[in-house]
Amino acid sequence: MYIPEYFRQKDFGEIRHFIEENLFALLLFPKGDEVTTTLIPLIHEVEEERLVIYGHMARNNTQWKDAQDRKVTILFFGPHHYISPRWYEIRKSVPTWNYTTVRITGILRVLDRVNTEAFLLKLSAFLDEEWRKEGREKESYYQKMIEEIVAFRIEAKTVDAAWKLSQNHPIGDRKGVVDNLEKAGDSDAQIMAATMKRMMKE
Repeated sequence: MYIPEYFRQKDFGEIRHFIEENLFALLLFPKGDEVTTTLIPLIHEVEEERLVIYGHMARNNTQWKDAQDRKVTILFFGPHHYISPRWYEIRKSVPTWNYTTVRITGILRVLDRVNTEAFLLKLSAFLDEEWRKEGREKESYYQKMIEEIVAFRIEAKTVDAAWKLSQNHPIGDRKGVVDNLEKAGDSDAQIMAATMKRMMKE
């Protein structure tokens, strides 16, 4: 993924937080002349200082067979927004688009039954702690559900993160972008404005 150095995010904690906040990701891998894509929620762990991604598919979805033991790519997408040159103090610029994204590659490995159950407990605890506390994992319908999914892990081989947030512009222009994003009103604009303000203080 092409990332100019001033847009590259290197803070591991920031990347982890971003993945947690934007866990509905795109999983891609080649199959013949095509690229197979799957939209899927993914969670992560840090194991021996390495980022490991966990997810699952329906067993009836044959994509897991095609991806098994192969290199895959994961794309996590965060807030993005149009940026107008009218927002800059210095008008010598063109319209652009700001965004945040993380790209991870690694080999997809299918989990056995024991590790699948452990993954599902982590997933439900992360997404719905109250449901997890009910202890439904011992009930028959839950056990049957486990048979109908295939869980997997992907140990990250590469992690690339891009925070394209006008870092290549003077601070006055960046403040103008923040002001106009805050006025835009939509959630992506508000999150992006808050992120830009935090970065300008660092």
